[in-house]
Amino acid sequence: MPNERISPPAPRPDARHDRGRMDSRSRAMQRVVEQVRQVAATRAPILIQGEPGTGKALLAETLHHESPRRAEPLVWLDCGALPAPLIERELFGAEAGVEGETDLRIGRFELADRGTLFVDDVDLAPPAAQVRLLRALQDRAFERVGGTRSLRTDVRLIAATSADLEAEVAAGRFREDLCARLSLVRIQMPPLRERSEDIPVMVAVFVREFNREHGRRVSGVTPGALERLVQHARPGNVRELRNTIEGMVVFTEGRRPLDLSDLPQALRAAAGEGEGRSLAAGMTVEEAERALIVLTLRHTGFDKTRAAAMLGIGLRTLYRKIKRYGLPERPRDHSAPG
Repeated sequence: MPNERISPPAPRPDARHDRGRMDSRSRAMQRVVEQVRQVAATRAPILIQGEPGTGKALLAETLHHESPRRAEPLVWLDCGALPAPLIERELFGAEAGVEGETDLRIGRFELADRGTLFVDDVDLAPPAAQVRLLRALQDRAFERVGGTRSLRTDVRLIAATSADLEAEVAAGRFREDLCARLSLVRIQMPPLRERSEDIPVMVAVFVREFNREHGRRVSGVTPGALERLVQHARPGNVRELRNTIEGMVVFTEGRRPLDLSDLPQALRAAAGEGEGRSLAAGMTVEEAERALIVLTLRHTGFDKTRAAAMLGIGLRTLYRKIKRYGLPERPRDHSAPG
């Protein structure tokens, strides 16, 4: 018998799922959480729609975690990460001897048996894969590419897209019957700009996550920095916020909160810090002092004698405050965060 080539499933949900990241104060996300409560226990296919970075994959994890299938595999396929000809084979497998296949390829539908299959960017599935996907949903059966034997699996399908699927149907790029089948349950993930009240909760969760991952001791975020994070338009949604916080945590030494000086350069400049406006409502006195010292050190190229003179304090005092606030004594690259 030929050796089976197993397409590796994504990490198990218990390794990735973080309930805290679904906590929400916004009405928009509370509606999503209520939908999850209503449909998680069913076997109906689910279509998740939303802008890139809104957390569609996290929602798929949550749906699996809250379902009776939680102890079974959660298998992923990102259509956007594969060449179109490979998508059909990755979904349904392929028999040995099919062009380009020397061994039997086991598809994601087989790997997800009794569990959940999450198909991201489903709008990019080619026509042949769409036909097979529709049959798998309707009949719970499929054949591997190049095979004739029907295989049956018990899979709960969750699909996600950032595209307007109805527009794809109208353009002839997506099957209308498949769209209807996938849309039995449709959940719309709101963009972060419509749920800014959730940002403080997300920031706290991300800080804890990256403290663990990178061995840091960040103790939180100052009010001024948090206000700046909330006010930012954030076109990249939750993914952009997560990347920003990870960069800030990585560049922070010692046990202290993230503050305005830790923000990535683009975010500081967008808020006017590049013009010297380093103070913001809600800042503590210590935060304002720290921001002023950072701004002065950068202005002098980290010439501490000049900086101390400009600040009207002694050189020893400046060194003491640099140590107290955990500031770098030499320039460092602030462009990496975000």
